[in-house]
Amino acid sequence: MKQAGEEELLAFLKDVDLRFDGEDLKSRIPLYVLGGAAAVIAYGSRRGTEDIDAWLEDERIARKLEDLAGKGTELAQKHQVYFQPANTTLMLIEEPEWRDRSIEFFKGKLKHFKIMAAGKEDLILSKLSRYNDRDREDIRFLAEERKVDVKNLIACYKAARDYYVGHLPTLDTTFNVVLEEHFAHKPLKLE
Repeated sequence: MKQAGEEELLAFLKDVDLRFDGEDLKSRIPLYVLGGAAAVIAYGSRRGTEDIDAWLEDERIARKLEDLAGKGTELAQKHQVYFQPANTTLMLIEEPEWRDRSIEFFKGKLKHFKIMAAGKEDLILSKLSRYNDRDREDIRFLAEERKVDVKNLIACYKAARDYYVGHLPTLDTTFNVVLEEHFAHKPLKLE
C-alpha cells in the first residue's frame, strides 16, 4: 500500500462518513486517532501512513467501521488506507485523560464523525511500548517541529505509568532514551 497523506486520509474519512448516512445517530461520534495518522492529520507530518489507528467508545460503531473500512475491505483497497483498532491497553496513555487532551480536526468536513487526534504528549507516550523506526521518526518530528513541552511530557508520563500493563523498567529506559535523544534532557530516576 502507498503511504497516505492528509488529503488522502480526509478523502477516505469522507467516504466512510457517507456510509453512515442510514444510521440512527443522535450526535457526531468521536473517533479518536492515534499513531502515524494522528501525526499526519493533527501535526503536519509528511511521512504518510497506510492505516488509521482508531479508538471509539461505541463498540457497535467500532465493529461496523472495521467491517466497512478495515484491512482488505473494498474501501481500504479503493483509498489504499484502512482502519485498525488502537490497542490502548498496550499504549502508555492515561485513562481517560488522553481523550480529554485530544484535539478535533477536520471540523465541519464530516457529518457523522468528530475526528479527535491524540495530543502531542499522548501521541509520544503511545509510541514508547513499540518504539520502532517509524515511532522514533514521529517523536523526532513532534519534538523538533511541534515544540513539545518536555515538563508537560514528563508529567503525563509519570501519571500514565499507573495505567501501563507491560514491563515498567523497560518502559522507563525507553522514556529516558527519548528524553535524551529528542529533548536533550537528563534521564529521570523513576520508581
